[in-house]
Formats: sequence, structure tokens, C-alpha cells
Amino acid sequence: MLAAVLGACAPRGDFGRPAPSVIGDRILPFAGRAFAQTRDEPASWSILTEDERELRARAYRFLMPAHEWQVSDRILADLIRHRVTPAPLRLGQRRSYWDALIFSQGVSPAPLFRRIAQDAEQDRALIPLVREVAERVLAADEARLRFLLHVQVLVESQAEQAALRVAENRCLIAWVRSEARERALRYRYALERLAIEAPQRSAIEPERALAALDATIPTLDTLPVGELGACAEAIRTPHHRLTPASAAASPRPEAPSIPARDAPPPEGVMLFKR
Repeated sequence: MLAAVLGACAPRGDFGRPAPSVIGDRILPFAGRAFAQTRDEPASWSILTEDERELRARAYRFLMPAHEWQVSDRILADLIRHRVTPAPLRLGQRRSYWDALIFSQGVSPAPLFRRIAQDAEQDRALIPLVREVAERVLAADEARLRFLLHVQVLVESQAEQAALRVAENRCLIAWVRSEARERALRYRYALERLAIEAPQRSAIEPERALAALDATIPTLDTLPVGELGACAEAIRTPHHRLTPASAAASPRPEAPSIPARDAPPPEGVMLFKR
């Protein structure tokens, strides 16, 4: 718990990513994989690719509470993000952002309107970056699964770890997309409460920022990862005996499908040099 408190209170990095730290980069991820494994959730011990690391860093902003004054929520969210504790389908109440906003900024409405606009705009700006790295990760996952079919001597544990990593990636992308939607609803809740209490022209800026955010979030819907609810339901199913055959029989995003052995490699990917 002390590690979670220290991790949640650590300064945030640039562009919505967490600041580097031993706790956040080593201790909590290791503990999270171990705890997830005991719950029979997809937990791969394989090394992360650079894009997989970047995806997890980009996910940070969307998986943590939007306001820094949501201290208790941030501690719990960090434990959930690292999978030390099981992930609920929704963390906190929709009004939690509004409560933190009012508590931190006092009684003047102008800075409150500005903060809502800034948070919404920063989310909007990050979504294309999340989508870009998510597309690269999904493409690499497809190549990884195809590569399994061409390995001359395949250890079953290696196939299992690959399938589990693909499941982790898909569930993470579905989770980020779900939280992006929820954050927009929390901003909307705060803006409506504030406009009722202090109607003024300052509400125009956050309204425009929220409209832009609402228009950007659907660009994540085309990512082929399914919905968060299906993923959350699937992680209750034991994965410790996952094999290429069982992976092929399971739906996305929880367990990946493995192509037929005569399937060609992905376009632009060379599996072996000839």
C-alpha cells in the first residue's frame, strides 16, 4: 500500500505519461503481474516491446482520475492500473471530478470553466497518439501470432505467453477507450453543474472543447478489440492453461485467434530472411 501511495503522489510526466520511477516502472508492474496471475487473469511475463511500453504510458492519463485532488481515487486507480487489485468496470462516481474541481479552485467560476476546457482539450489531443500506437501494437500482435506458426520448435509456454500478451494489449486498449468516454461524461457533468450555478460566457470555451472531444473519441471505435465489458467478463475465466488451440477457439479481445498454418505473413512483415 505504501508503494501505491508513493506512486500515486509522484509527479506526472509530459504528454499525459507517468514520470519515471522505480516504484512505477519496476515494483508495481511486477506485483501487478503476480497478483493478476493468481486471479487467473491474462498476465504475460514476456518482455514489452517499445510500442507496448508506449501504449501503457499513453494509457496512464485515461486510467487515472482527471483531477489531482482526487487523492484517494488516484491511489486506488494506480493499484488497478498496475493490476495489483482487480479492476471494476467503473472507478468512482461521475460527480467525483466535479467535487474535486470545486474543492480545489474555490468560488470563482472562471478558473473552473478554464480547467474543464483544458482537461477536455488535453484528452482530445492525446487520443490520436493513443490510436496511432495502438494500431502499431495490434499489427505487431498479428505478426506475433503468425510467427508462432512458422517456428520449427515451439515450446508450449512460449505460445501461451504470446497469447496472454495479445490478450493484455487488447483489453488495455478497450479499457482506455471506455475510460475516455467516461471522462468526457464527467467533464460534461461538471460543466452542466457549473453552468447552472454560474451561467456566463466563460462556458463557451469548455463547451467547444467537449464537443471536439466527443467528436474525437469515436475514432477509437474502429480498433478491433471489442468492448470492455466482454473483456472484464473473460478475465474471470482461467487462462493458465491457454494454448494455441484454445486461443484459436476464443473470441477477441480476451484471447487471440491464431491463423491457419498456410496463412501468408502480414503485409510488410518478413518472418524469415531467405
